[in-house]
Amino acid sequence: MNRQFSISVRELVSYVYRSGSIDDRFRSSTTLTEGTAIHQEVQKSYEENDQREVHLEKFFDKEDLTIHLQGRCDGILQSEQGPVIDEIKSTSRELEDLTEESDDVYWAQAKGYAFMYAAQESLSTIHVQLTYVQKRTKEKKKLKKTFSMDELEAFIEETLQEYLSYARILLHIREQKEKTIPDLSFPFPSFRDGQRKLAGSVFRTIEEKRDLFAQAPTGIGKTISTLFPAIKAMTTSNVDRIYYLTAKTVTRATAEEALLRMEDNGLALRSVTLTAKDKICFKEETICQPDYCEYADGYFDRINGAVVDILINERRMTREVIESYARKHRVCPFEYSLDLTNVVDVIVGDYNYIFDPRVSLKRLLPEQKKKTALLVDESHNLVERARDMYSAELDQKQFSDMIDALKESTEKVVKSADAVYNDLSRLGGNKGREFIIEELPGELEENLERFLSHAESYLQGEVEDERSEEMLDVYFSAQNFLKIYQYVDEHYKILGIHGSGGFSVKLFCLDPSHVLSETTKAFRSSIFFSATLSPFGYYKDMLGGKKEDYILQLPSPYDTDQIDLKIAPLSTRYKAREETASRLAQLLYEQWMSNPGNHLFFFPSYHYMELVYYHFKRYTDIEVVVQEQGMDELRREEFLQLFQPGGKLAGFAVLGGVFSEGVDLRGDRLNGVAVVGIGLAPRSFEKELIKDYFSQKGRNGYDYSYVYPGMNKVLQAGGRLIRSEEDRGTIQLIDDRFLSRKYLSLLPKDWGEYRIIK
Repeated sequence: MNRQFSISVRELVSYVYRSGSIDDRFRSSTTLTEGTAIHQEVQKSYEENDQREVHLEKFFDKEDLTIHLQGRCDGILQSEQGPVIDEIKSTSRELEDLTEESDDVYWAQAKGYAFMYAAQESLSTIHVQLTYVQKRTKEKKKLKKTFSMDELEAFIEETLQEYLSYARILLHIREQKEKTIPDLSFPFPSFRDGQRKLAGSVFRTIEEKRDLFAQAPTGIGKTISTLFPAIKAMTTSNVDRIYYLTAKTVTRATAEEALLRMEDNGLALRSVTLTAKDKICFKEETICQPDYCEYADGYFDRINGAVVDILINERRMTREVIESYARKHRVCPFEYSLDLTNVVDVIVGDYNYIFDPRVSLKRLLPEQKKKTALLVDESHNLVERARDMYSAELDQKQFSDMIDALKESTEKVVKSADAVYNDLSRLGGNKGREFIIEELPGELEENLERFLSHAESYLQGEVEDERSEEMLDVYFSAQNFLKIYQYVDEHYKILGIHGSGGFSVKLFCLDPSHVLSETTKAFRSSIFFSATLSPFGYYKDMLGGKKEDYILQLPSPYDTDQIDLKIAPLSTRYKAREETASRLAQLLYEQWMSNPGNHLFFFPSYHYMELVYYHFKRYTDIEVVVQEQGMDELRREEFLQLFQPGGKLAGFAVLGGVFSEGVDLRGDRLNGVAVVGIGLAPRSFEKELIKDYFSQKGRNGYDYSYVYPGMNKVLQAGGRLIRSEEDRGTIQLIDDRFLSRKYLSLLPKDWGEYRIIK
């Protein structure tokens, strides 16, 4: 019996016929939603007997392999000359530039549908039409060709032959995975307390196509307890792919370690870690254009070989592995990693690859999402991240700077940019520093569309000069603004802001829960987990949870006597800081002296931290290391390496910063933590808008805007202390407000009883 391999027409022709270079000046910004709307608009013009969204399939026996080719054709039109296969494509290019020689991949896709339909209907000839829609003007251009069945049969045979060896590689990889997953056992001698329950809940949630919100305290082993059952579900629940999403580089490393441990235990699947473009780019500047970057030049001519090479020889495609093969094959490492997401089993990366509408993976099609599970690590971070992702700002100064740089050399671009600048001037007027704009004028949207259209025409021309650089930044800002503007509804406020750099308009997302819910419902299952989803109702609400979702709150596996919890009722309010700084420094010194070793002290700001550091150093010679602003990854690692077992170090760091979350200093590397302040963000126009919004919805707006996000920072910082069964130490909370009923109720039970330090 032949082994069967299923592939869509689109995947097949994209692999065989793609060629050329990466050029960000030529990339369409059309989202899946926009593309669907354009398709539907064209399909509305079809005649009564025309067919829309027609599913086609055909089986091909190739030696020991059966290829199942399938796809959904945009339209089958009836004409006097016979059936016409219609393939609809949106484009940012000018329609007059498109000819029958343009876009080999599009023609190949249409020919694939034409072959299957002609074979199904026993046709000797068939017509094929590409319908282009200019996404700015919505104008259409139709290009038509006629093919005989013999031509199409020869085309499909040649295409399948080109793909056959690659199909065998993919099939071998799939068979390896399917063979090893059933025999995979938990890669530790036994489950820790809570691990089995978490793993079982994840497995059941994926099987039942549900979502899960899980609070799993530090020490349970969240990464392995979610990845292991999700992988086990791949052979029982029709799951093809897992996305392990996180906000921190260090958490990605933990996921890689878990995959390695399972590989050592017999698992054979492929994974890729996605690294941000600006971090993994080989060039000094991240300019994705063939005339600047040799890795972009001819990328699509070399990428197939690069993909095959790495799939044959590697299983865990970490950043280092990606970079090595990218240099070997001279391909862009970032695009290379994205291309690998189409064929690997586990993708480890940042939240934005799924949730950010501006950079999410458009290649992830609806039918693929239905077979994909999301594991969202440290998901308390996603609330603020999503609020940022779904907000956008349009800066007047960007337009004025670009106009000055371009002068009169690109008249249409300058004129349209000047119109946007004038629209913003009228919106700004003589109003206050920050104010609410009830509605954006229609002419602003029209002028932005016009600017984008002229800028695209210019950027896609043959001109190569510094003006392109000036224009690109403004182009992407305008494009992002219009993209987010599609989401603006009752969950948003439109803000006018007069800042030091001039006037700007901001689309501010007050409540990201709706867009998060809309995003996750397209996937088979989503698992949101963190050590600090507290209070639970707030995070489930803000992350778009539904009544039917599963919830799980696990107790800590540690004893409360591992933590010596102290509360010092000292005022850390802004007005009292100068007055209490000396006493605060003394409290930190006394904490260190009562338990000499390595301690981390967290402050609400750099300025406050430096003030207390000044007093701390006045009367002690304890070695101190201080977090610097803007530390790169190397400097962060050097900072953490100073915390060695048996050390006697005081670390000064910022609450909510890189060292207060995701840092794992086990055993004697950390003996104490102090958190200064309750983590409240300063009052601001935006925070007050969030407060008012949730108050109007019947929630406690102050808690939603200030208290809960602030306390999460406190809990994360305190959570740095106990990372294993052997860890012990001190947590000192310094602020008189910690003794109020509200804040005491938000402290974890596993921190135990507290004592007050006078």
